[in-house]
Amino acid sequence: MHDGSLTRFRGRGSEAVTPAVNAGSPVPGSAPTPHITGRPTMSKSTMPESASADPLSARWTMLTIVSLGFISLTLNWFDIAASFPLIAPDLGVGIPHLAVLISLFLAGYGLAHIPGGILTTRIGMKRTLVLGVLLEAVAGVLSGLATDYTTLAIFRLLAGIGGSIFIAVAFGAVTVWFERRELTLALGIAGGAAFSVGVALGLYGWTVLQEATGWHTALIIGGVFGIVVAVITAAGFRTPVGATTLGGVAVTHAGLRQALGHRDLWRYGFVMLGGYGAYFTASQLLSEYAVTVRGFSPAAGGLLAAFIGLAGIPGSILGGWWADHSGSTRAFVLVPLLIMAVTLGLVPFVPAAALWALGIGIGFFLIFSFAAWSSIPSRVAGIAHEHIGTAIGLMLTLAAVGGFLVPLGFGGFVDGVGFTGGWIFLAVATFTFALLGLTRRRQGTGSAAPSAKHLTDTVISD
Repeated sequence: MHDGSLTRFRGRGSEAVTPAVNAGSPVPGSAPTPHITGRPTMSKSTMPESASADPLSARWTMLTIVSLGFISLTLNWFDIAASFPLIAPDLGVGIPHLAVLISLFLAGYGLAHIPGGILTTRIGMKRTLVLGVLLEAVAGVLSGLATDYTTLAIFRLLAGIGGSIFIAVAFGAVTVWFERRELTLALGIAGGAAFSVGVALGLYGWTVLQEATGWHTALIIGGVFGIVVAVITAAGFRTPVGATTLGGVAVTHAGLRQALGHRDLWRYGFVMLGGYGAYFTASQLLSEYAVTVRGFSPAAGGLLAAFIGLAGIPGSILGGWWADHSGSTRAFVLVPLLIMAVTLGLVPFVPAAALWALGIGIGFFLIFSFAAWSSIPSRVAGIAHEHIGTAIGLMLTLAAVGGFLVPLGFGGFVDGVGFTGGWIFLAVATFTFALLGLTRRRQGTGSAAPSAKHLTDTVISD
Protein backbone atom coordinates (compact mmCIF):
# COMPACT_ATOMS: atom_id res chain seq x y z
CA MET A 1 0.00 0.00 0.00
CA HIS A 2 2.85 2.37 -0.63
CA ASP A 3 1.19 4.03 -3.59
CA GLY A 4 -1.35 5.63 -1.25
CA SER A 5 -4.28 4.90 -3.59
CA LEU A 6 -7.64 4.73 -1.86
CA THR A 7 -11.06 3.52 -2.73
CA ARG A 8 -14.14 4.68 -0.79
CA PHE A 9 -17.04 2.33 -1.10
CA ARG A 10 -20.51 2.16 0.30
CA GLY A 11 -22.06 -1.19 1.03
CA ARG A 12 -25.54 -2.01 2.16
CA GLY A 13 -26.02 -0.51 5.61
CA SER A 14 -22.42 0.61 5.94
CA GLU A 15 -20.02 3.43 5.46
CA ALA A 16 -16.53 2.25 4.81
CA VAL A 17 -13.07 3.30 3.88
CA THR A 18 -10.77 0.60 2.59
CA PRO A 19 -7.37 0.69 0.94
CA ALA A 20 -6.88 -0.45 -2.61
CA VAL A 21 -4.96 -3.70 -2.53
CA ASN A 22 -1.59 -3.86 -4.21
CA ALA A 23 1.58 -5.78 -3.91
CA GLY A 24 4.00 -4.40 -1.43
CA SER A 25 5.65 -5.11 1.86
CA PRO A 26 3.85 -4.33 5.08
CA VAL A 27 4.15 -0.89 6.62
CA PRO A 28 7.06 -0.84 9.08
CA GLY A 29 5.85 -1.24 12.65
CA SER A 30 2.43 -2.65 11.68
CA ALA A 31 0.88 -6.00 10.95
CA PRO A 32 0.67 -7.25 7.37
CA THR A 33 -2.40 -6.07 5.49
CA PRO A 34 -5.30 -8.34 6.45
CA HIS A 35 -8.15 -9.55 4.33
CA ILE A 36 -11.23 -7.37 4.71
CA THR A 37 -13.48 -9.09 7.24
CA GLY A 38 -15.83 -6.31 8.27
CA ARG A 39 -13.77 -5.52 11.34
CA PRO A 40 -11.71 -2.37 11.85
CA THR A 41 -8.15 -2.59 10.64
CA MET A 42 -5.38 -0.09 10.33
CA SER A 43 -3.59 -0.60 7.09
CA LYS A 44 -1.64 2.60 7.32
CA SER A 45 -1.41 4.43 10.59
CA THR A 46 -1.39 8.17 10.62
CA MET A 47 1.30 8.01 13.23
CA PRO A 48 4.77 8.85 11.93
CA GLU A 49 6.81 5.75 11.19
CA SER A 50 9.54 7.10 13.49
CA ALA A 51 7.08 6.81 16.37
CA SER A 52 8.02 3.14 16.52
CA ALA A 53 11.14 4.36 18.32
CA ASP A 54 8.94 5.17 21.32
CA PRO A 55 8.75 2.43 23.95
CA LEU A 56 5.31 0.92 24.44
CA SER A 57 5.22 2.21 28.02
CA ALA A 58 5.41 5.80 26.75
CA ARG A 59 1.85 5.56 25.40
CA TRP A 60 0.47 4.69 28.82
CA THR A 61 2.54 7.35 30.56
CA MET A 62 1.13 10.00 28.23
CA LEU A 63 -2.38 8.59 28.75
CA THR A 64 -1.93 8.90 32.52
CA ILE A 65 -0.92 12.56 32.20
CA VAL A 66 -3.85 13.39 29.92
CA SER A 67 -6.20 11.49 32.26
CA LEU A 68 -5.08 13.69 35.16
CA GLY A 69 -6.08 16.65 33.01
CA PHE A 70 -9.55 15.16 32.51
CA ILE A 71 -9.94 14.69 36.27
CA SER A 72 -8.95 18.31 36.82
CA LEU A 73 -11.36 19.41 34.07
CA THR A 74 -14.47 17.84 35.59
CA LEU A 75 -13.47 18.40 39.22
CA ASN A 76 -13.25 22.16 38.62
CA TRP A 77 -16.43 21.95 36.54
CA PHE A 78 -18.69 20.14 39.01
CA ASP A 79 -17.26 21.10 42.41
CA ILE A 80 -19.28 24.32 42.42
CA ALA A 81 -22.54 22.31 42.34
CA ALA A 82 -21.58 20.76 45.69
CA SER A 83 -21.22 24.28 47.07
CA PHE A 84 -24.60 25.61 45.92
CA PRO A 85 -26.27 25.11 49.34
CA LEU A 86 -23.63 27.38 50.89
CA ILE A 87 -23.21 29.84 48.02
CA ALA A 88 -26.94 30.67 47.88
CA PRO A 89 -27.27 32.15 51.40
CA ASP A 90 -23.74 33.57 51.45
CA LEU A 91 -24.21 35.59 48.23
CA GLY A 92 -27.96 36.09 48.64
CA VAL A 93 -29.02 34.34 45.44
CA GLY A 94 -31.61 31.71 44.54
CA ILE A 95 -31.98 28.75 42.18
CA PRO A 96 -32.22 30.86 38.98
CA HIS A 97 -28.87 32.55 39.74
CA LEU A 98 -27.24 29.21 40.56
CA ALA A 99 -28.54 27.77 37.28
CA VAL A 100 -26.91 30.68 35.45
CA LEU A 101 -23.54 29.71 36.97
CA ILE A 102 -23.93 26.27 35.36
CA SER A 103 -24.91 27.81 32.02
CA LEU A 104 -22.03 30.32 32.09
CA PHE A 105 -19.47 27.55 32.45
CA LEU A 106 -21.10 25.68 29.58
CA ALA A 107 -21.22 28.86 27.49
CA GLY A 108 -17.46 29.32 27.86
CA TYR A 109 -16.97 25.59 27.37
CA GLY A 110 -18.87 25.71 24.07
CA LEU A 111 -17.22 28.86 22.76
CA ALA A 112 -13.59 27.81 22.71
CA HIS A 113 -13.57 24.24 21.34
CA ILE A 114 -12.84 25.23 17.75
CA PRO A 115 -10.48 28.14 18.61
CA GLY A 116 -8.70 25.73 20.96
CA GLY A 117 -8.25 23.23 18.14
CA ILE A 118 -6.92 25.92 15.82
CA LEU A 119 -4.58 27.09 18.59
CA THR A 120 -3.28 23.53 18.88
CA THR A 121 -2.40 23.53 15.19
CA ARG A 122 -0.60 26.86 15.54
CA ILE A 123 1.35 26.61 18.82
CA GLY A 124 1.49 22.85 19.30
CA MET A 125 -0.26 20.16 21.30
CA LYS A 126 1.73 20.33 24.54
CA ARG A 127 1.51 24.11 24.97
CA THR A 128 -2.23 24.06 24.35
CA LEU A 129 -2.78 21.23 26.84
CA VAL A 130 -0.94 23.15 29.53
CA LEU A 131 -2.73 26.40 28.70
CA GLY A 132 -6.19 24.83 28.92
CA VAL A 133 -5.59 23.05 32.24
CA LEU A 134 -3.90 26.12 33.74
CA LEU A 135 -6.59 28.61 32.67
CA GLU A 136 -9.41 26.53 34.14
CA ALA A 137 -7.41 25.90 37.33
CA VAL A 138 -6.56 29.57 37.91
CA ALA A 139 -10.20 30.47 37.27
CA GLY A 140 -11.15 27.83 39.86
CA VAL A 141 -8.88 29.45 42.45
CA LEU A 142 -10.29 32.89 41.62
CA SER A 143 -13.83 31.49 41.91
CA GLY A 144 -13.00 30.48 45.47
CA LEU A 145 -11.70 33.98 46.19
CA ALA A 146 -14.85 35.67 44.81
CA THR A 147 -16.91 37.62 47.36
CA ASP A 148 -19.86 38.60 45.16
CA TYR A 149 -22.04 36.90 42.58
CA THR A 150 -20.92 38.93 39.55
CA THR A 151 -17.24 38.17 40.14
CA LEU A 152 -17.99 34.48 40.63
CA ALA A 153 -20.01 34.42 37.40
CA ILE A 154 -17.12 35.94 35.41
CA PHE A 155 -14.66 33.38 36.72
CA ARG A 156 -17.02 30.50 35.94
CA LEU A 157 -17.14 31.69 32.33
CA LEU A 158 -13.31 31.80 32.21
CA ALA A 159 -13.12 28.33 33.75
CA GLY A 160 -15.36 27.02 30.98
CA ILE A 161 -13.12 28.56 28.32
CA GLY A 162 -10.07 26.87 29.86
CA GLY A 163 -11.83 23.52 30.00
CA SER A 164 -12.92 23.94 26.39
CA ILE A 165 -9.37 24.56 25.20
CA PHE A 166 -8.10 21.52 27.09
CA ILE A 167 -10.65 18.90 26.08
CA ALA A 168 -10.39 19.37 22.32
CA VAL A 169 -6.61 18.94 22.29
CA ALA A 170 -6.75 16.18 24.94
CA PHE A 171 -8.68 13.84 22.63
CA GLY A 172 -6.13 14.57 19.92
CA ALA A 173 -3.27 13.85 22.33
CA VAL A 174 -4.68 10.40 23.07
CA THR A 175 -5.29 9.73 19.37
CA VAL A 176 -1.73 10.41 18.25
CA TRP A 177 -0.35 7.96 20.79
CA PHE A 178 -2.90 5.15 20.36
CA GLU A 179 -3.94 5.22 16.72
CA ARG A 180 -2.09 2.02 15.88
CA ARG A 181 -4.22 0.03 18.32
CA GLU A 182 -6.50 0.32 21.37
CA LEU A 183 -7.56 3.83 20.35
CA THR A 184 -11.17 3.70 21.51
CA LEU A 185 -10.18 1.98 24.77
CA ALA A 186 -7.64 4.72 25.47
CA LEU A 187 -10.17 7.43 24.64
CA GLY A 188 -12.61 5.70 26.97
CA ILE A 189 -10.09 5.61 29.82
CA ALA A 190 -9.19 9.30 29.54
CA GLY A 191 -12.35 10.94 28.22
CA GLY A 192 -14.68 8.51 29.97
CA ALA A 193 -13.22 6.95 33.14
CA ALA A 194 -11.01 9.86 34.22
CA PHE A 195 -13.75 12.31 33.21
CA SER A 196 -16.19 10.38 35.43
CA VAL A 197 -13.79 10.27 38.37
CA GLY A 198 -13.63 14.07 38.29
CA VAL A 199 -17.42 14.30 38.11
CA ALA A 200 -17.83 12.03 41.13
CA LEU A 201 -15.17 13.90 43.12
CA GLY A 202 -16.78 17.23 42.34
CA LEU A 203 -20.35 16.17 43.08
CA TYR A 204 -19.75 14.01 46.15
CA GLY A 205 -16.18 14.33 47.43
CA TRP A 206 -16.33 18.11 47.38
CA THR A 207 -19.66 18.02 49.25
CA VAL A 208 -17.78 16.60 52.22
CA LEU A 209 -14.84 18.96 51.71
CA GLN A 210 -16.90 22.16 51.51
CA GLU A 211 -18.82 21.17 54.65
CA ALA A 212 -15.49 20.92 56.46
CA THR A 213 -13.71 23.93 54.99
CA GLY A 214 -16.38 26.19 53.46
CA TRP A 215 -17.12 26.71 49.79
CA HIS A 216 -14.38 29.30 49.23
CA THR A 217 -11.59 26.99 50.39
CA ALA A 218 -13.05 23.96 48.63
CA LEU A 219 -13.05 25.73 45.25
CA ILE A 220 -9.49 26.99 45.84
CA ILE A 221 -8.29 23.45 46.58
CA GLY A 222 -9.84 22.22 43.34
CA GLY A 223 -8.04 24.96 41.43
CA VAL A 224 -4.71 24.20 43.11
CA PHE A 225 -5.07 20.56 42.06
CA GLY A 226 -5.46 21.77 38.47
CA ILE A 227 -2.34 23.93 38.73
CA VAL A 228 -0.36 20.89 39.91
CA VAL A 229 -1.68 18.90 36.93
CA ALA A 230 -0.62 21.72 34.59
CA VAL A 231 2.92 21.55 36.00
CA ILE A 232 2.99 17.76 35.58
CA THR A 233 1.78 18.12 31.98
CA ALA A 234 4.42 20.75 31.21
CA ALA A 235 7.16 18.54 32.64
CA GLY A 236 6.07 15.13 31.40
CA PHE A 237 3.93 15.27 28.27
CA ARG A 238 5.43 14.97 24.79
CA THR A 239 4.29 13.99 21.33
CA PRO A 240 5.58 10.86 19.52
CA VAL A 241 9.07 10.92 18.06
CA GLY A 242 8.96 12.30 14.53
CA ALA A 243 5.54 13.97 14.90
CA THR A 244 6.96 17.34 13.93
CA THR A 245 3.62 18.85 12.86
CA LEU A 246 2.31 18.49 16.43
CA GLY A 247 4.78 21.09 17.68
CA GLY A 248 2.94 23.80 15.79
CA VAL A 249 2.42 24.51 12.08
CA ALA A 250 0.76 27.21 10.01
CA VAL A 251 -3.03 27.17 9.97
CA THR A 252 -4.14 26.70 6.35
CA HIS A 253 -7.49 27.02 4.60
CA ALA A 254 -7.13 23.45 3.32
CA GLY A 255 -6.58 22.14 6.83
CA LEU A 256 -9.56 24.04 8.19
CA ARG A 257 -11.74 22.76 5.36
CA GLN A 258 -10.77 19.20 6.20
CA ALA A 259 -11.45 19.65 9.91
CA LEU A 260 -14.59 21.79 9.70
CA GLY A 261 -16.18 20.65 6.43
CA HIS A 262 -16.45 16.90 6.91
CA ARG A 263 -20.11 15.92 7.11
CA ASP A 264 -19.53 12.96 9.40
CA LEU A 265 -18.23 15.37 12.04
CA TRP A 266 -21.34 17.54 11.77
CA ARG A 267 -23.67 14.55 11.77
CA TYR A 268 -22.17 12.90 14.83
CA GLY A 269 -21.89 16.23 16.62
CA PHE A 270 -25.66 16.63 16.36
CA VAL A 271 -26.20 12.97 17.31
CA MET A 272 -24.68 13.64 20.75
CA LEU A 273 -26.47 16.97 21.30
CA GLY A 274 -29.52 15.61 23.13
CA GLY A 275 -27.77 12.97 25.22
CA TYR A 276 -24.92 15.31 26.16
CA GLY A 277 -27.30 17.93 27.51
CA ALA A 278 -29.47 15.31 29.22
CA TYR A 279 -26.43 13.81 30.97
CA PHE A 280 -25.31 17.12 32.45
CA THR A 281 -28.88 17.93 33.46
CA ALA A 282 -29.46 14.58 35.16
CA SER A 283 -26.05 14.47 36.83
CA GLN A 284 -26.71 17.78 38.58
CA LEU A 285 -30.49 17.71 39.08
CA LEU A 286 -31.50 14.06 39.57
CA SER A 287 -30.35 14.32 43.19
CA GLU A 288 -32.46 17.46 43.67
CA TYR A 289 -35.46 15.61 42.23
CA ALA A 290 -34.81 12.60 44.47
CA VAL A 291 -34.65 14.78 47.59
CA THR A 292 -37.56 17.14 46.89
CA VAL A 293 -39.98 14.73 45.21
CA ARG A 294 -38.99 11.17 46.12
CA GLY A 295 -38.06 11.63 49.80
CA PHE A 296 -34.32 10.93 49.60
CA SER A 297 -32.11 12.41 52.32
CA PRO A 298 -29.58 15.03 51.14
CA ALA A 299 -26.76 12.55 51.75
CA ALA A 300 -28.51 9.88 49.68
CA GLY A 301 -29.19 12.42 46.93
CA GLY A 302 -25.50 13.35 46.82
CA LEU A 303 -24.52 9.68 46.64
CA LEU A 304 -26.98 9.16 43.78
CA ALA A 305 -25.28 11.99 41.86
CA ALA A 306 -21.88 10.42 42.54
CA PHE A 307 -23.09 7.07 41.18
CA ILE A 308 -24.05 8.75 37.90
CA GLY A 309 -20.44 9.89 37.56
CA LEU A 310 -18.84 6.66 38.76
CA ALA A 311 -20.97 4.55 36.41
CA GLY A 312 -19.09 6.14 33.52
CA ILE A 313 -15.88 4.37 34.55
CA PRO A 314 -16.95 0.82 33.61
CA GLY A 315 -19.06 2.27 30.79
CA SER A 316 -16.07 3.96 29.18
CA ILE A 317 -13.70 1.02 29.52
CA LEU A 318 -16.19 -1.58 28.32
CA GLY A 319 -17.45 0.66 25.51
CA GLY A 320 -13.94 1.52 24.37
CA TRP A 321 -12.64 -2.06 24.46
CA TRP A 322 -15.71 -3.46 22.72
CA ALA A 323 -15.73 -0.78 20.01
CA ASP A 324 -12.05 -1.49 19.29
CA HIS A 325 -12.94 -5.13 18.65
CA SER A 326 -16.06 -4.45 16.61
CA GLY A 327 -16.73 -3.49 13.01
CA SER A 328 -19.36 -0.89 13.92
CA THR A 329 -18.40 2.43 15.42
CA ARG A 330 -21.85 3.81 14.63
CA ALA A 331 -23.67 1.12 16.62
CA PHE A 332 -21.53 1.83 19.66
CA VAL A 333 -22.49 5.50 19.47
CA LEU A 334 -26.21 5.12 18.79
CA VAL A 335 -27.45 2.08 20.72
CA PRO A 336 -26.31 3.34 24.15
CA LEU A 337 -27.93 6.72 23.48
CA LEU A 338 -31.24 5.07 22.62
CA ILE A 339 -31.09 2.97 25.79
CA MET A 340 -30.26 6.11 27.78
CA ALA A 341 -33.35 7.81 26.34
CA VAL A 342 -35.54 4.99 27.62
CA THR A 343 -33.85 5.19 31.02
CA LEU A 344 -34.55 8.92 31.29
CA GLY A 345 -38.18 8.45 30.35
CA LEU A 346 -38.67 5.90 33.15
CA VAL A 347 -37.43 8.22 35.94
CA PRO A 348 -40.82 9.68 36.99
CA PHE A 349 -42.68 6.36 36.75
CA VAL A 350 -40.57 3.87 38.72
CA PRO A 351 -40.48 3.34 42.51
CA ALA A 352 -38.03 5.56 44.38
CA ALA A 353 -35.67 2.64 45.02
CA ALA A 354 -35.29 2.11 41.26
CA LEU A 355 -33.75 5.58 40.83
CA TRP A 356 -30.41 4.11 41.85
CA ALA A 357 -30.43 1.74 38.87
CA LEU A 358 -31.65 4.43 36.49
CA GLY A 359 -29.03 6.93 37.66
CA ILE A 360 -26.28 4.35 37.15
CA GLY A 361 -27.71 3.54 33.72
CA ILE A 362 -27.70 7.20 32.64
CA GLY A 363 -24.03 7.59 33.54
CA PHE A 364 -23.02 4.20 32.12
CA PHE A 365 -24.65 4.45 28.72
CA LEU A 366 -23.74 8.08 27.95
CA ILE A 367 -20.04 7.52 28.61
CA PHE A 368 -20.18 4.11 26.87
CA SER A 369 -21.35 5.96 23.76
CA PHE A 370 -18.95 8.86 24.24
CA ALA A 371 -15.88 6.60 24.03
CA ALA A 372 -16.73 5.54 20.47
CA TRP A 373 -18.04 9.02 19.56
CA SER A 374 -14.72 10.67 20.39
CA SER A 375 -12.91 8.38 17.95
CA ILE A 376 -14.96 9.58 14.94
CA PRO A 377 -12.39 12.16 13.67
CA SER A 378 -9.70 9.50 13.41
CA ARG A 379 -11.56 6.22 12.78
CA VAL A 380 -14.27 7.54 10.47
CA ALA A 381 -13.29 10.94 9.08
CA GLY A 382 -9.54 10.27 8.76
CA ILE A 383 -8.53 13.77 9.92
CA ALA A 384 -4.82 14.61 9.91
CA HIS A 385 -3.22 14.64 13.35
CA GLU A 386 -2.50 18.36 13.44
CA HIS A 387 -6.18 19.09 12.79
CA ILE A 388 -7.80 16.52 15.09
CA GLY A 389 -8.14 19.12 17.85
CA THR A 390 -10.16 21.35 15.54
CA ALA A 391 -12.26 18.40 14.32
CA ILE A 392 -13.18 17.16 17.79
CA GLY A 393 -13.66 20.81 18.75
CA LEU A 394 -16.36 21.10 16.10
CA MET A 395 -18.13 17.99 17.41
CA LEU A 396 -17.87 19.15 21.01
CA THR A 397 -19.19 22.58 20.07
CA LEU A 398 -22.29 21.05 18.52
CA ALA A 399 -22.77 18.79 21.54
CA ALA A 400 -22.23 21.74 23.88
CA VAL A 401 -25.25 23.44 22.31
CA GLY A 402 -27.21 20.67 23.99
CA GLY A 403 -25.26 21.18 27.20
CA PHE A 404 -26.47 24.77 27.25
CA LEU A 405 -30.02 24.51 25.86
CA VAL A 406 -31.25 21.15 27.18
CA PRO A 407 -30.97 22.13 30.89
CA LEU A 408 -32.91 25.31 30.10
CA GLY A 409 -35.59 23.26 28.33
CA PHE A 410 -35.76 20.90 31.29
CA GLY A 411 -36.22 23.83 33.66
CA GLY A 412 -38.97 25.25 31.47
CA PHE A 413 -40.90 21.98 31.45
CA VAL A 414 -40.48 21.56 35.20
CA ASP A 415 -41.84 25.07 35.79
CA GLY A 416 -44.73 24.50 33.39
CA VAL A 417 -45.88 20.93 33.92
CA GLY A 418 -43.69 19.51 36.68
CA PHE A 419 -40.77 17.10 36.88
CA THR A 420 -42.55 14.39 34.90
CA GLY A 421 -42.63 16.65 31.85
CA GLY A 422 -38.99 17.54 32.38
CA TRP A 423 -37.79 13.92 32.38
CA ILE A 424 -39.89 13.08 29.34
CA PHE A 425 -38.38 16.09 27.58
CA LEU A 426 -34.85 14.78 28.28
CA ALA A 427 -35.80 11.35 26.94
CA VAL A 428 -37.32 12.76 23.75
CA ALA A 429 -34.35 15.10 23.13
CA THR A 430 -31.84 12.25 23.56
CA PHE A 431 -33.82 9.87 21.33
CA THR A 432 -34.54 12.43 18.58
CA PHE A 433 -30.98 13.60 18.06
CA ALA A 434 -29.62 10.04 18.26
CA LEU A 435 -31.86 9.13 15.32
CA LEU A 436 -29.78 11.47 13.13
CA GLY A 437 -27.08 8.82 13.26
CA LEU A 438 -29.34 6.41 11.39
CA THR A 439 -29.31 8.61 8.31
CA ARG A 440 -27.08 7.13 5.66
CA ARG A 441 -24.40 9.20 4.05
CA ARG A 442 -24.60 9.26 0.28
CA GLN A 443 -21.41 8.57 -1.59
CA GLY A 444 -19.43 11.76 -2.02
CA THR A 445 -21.21 13.79 0.65
CA GLY A 446 -18.23 13.91 2.94
CA SER A 447 -15.20 16.06 2.39
CA ALA A 448 -12.53 14.89 0.01
CA ALA A 449 -10.89 11.69 1.09
CA PRO A 450 -7.64 12.33 2.93
CA SER A 451 -4.44 10.72 1.79
CA ALA A 452 -3.46 7.29 3.03
CA LYS A 453 -0.98 8.97 5.33
CA HIS A 454 -3.87 10.28 7.41
CA LEU A 455 -6.50 7.58 6.99
CA THR A 456 -7.68 4.48 8.79
CA ASP A 457 -10.05 2.00 7.22
CA THR A 458 -12.57 1.53 10.00
CA VAL A 459 -15.81 -0.02 8.79
CA ILE A 460 -19.05 1.42 10.13
CA SER A 461 -22.05 -0.81 9.81
CA ASP A 462 -25.54 -1.17 11.25
